[in-house]
Amino acid sequence: MVEAEAIQAAVLTCIDKGFESVQIESDSKCLVDMLNGKTQLDVVIEGILFYVQWLKQQLRSIEVIFAHPVCNKTAHPVASFVTREWGFHNWDGLEPESLFNILASDVNIYI
Repeated sequence: MVEAEAIQAAVLTCIDKGFESVQIESDSKCLVDMLNGKTQLDVVIEGILFYVQWLKQQLRSIEVIFAHPVCNKTAHPVASFVTREWGFHNWDGLEPESLFNILASDVNIYI
């Protein structure tokens, strides 16, 4: 459910920022398949997915693709940071050094 809510928030942000073409990656193969109409919607997150489908119509193009968890190790620490303490935090609150260190570790660079 959190992954579906994250995709919903990402699509909303893209629309708000005026993006027309968007590519979203998720390590949830099941969720990607649901959003791409390959599998039946999960009743638990059906409302979120219908809203995402409606939002997708406001973009010129949107692609939701599966990214193996090994390919997006950075997403988990960043998501954990922005959703900590039961609230959402602005990117402005993430210090550049912290983000740099997370990204560097994802590509096996240790400084």
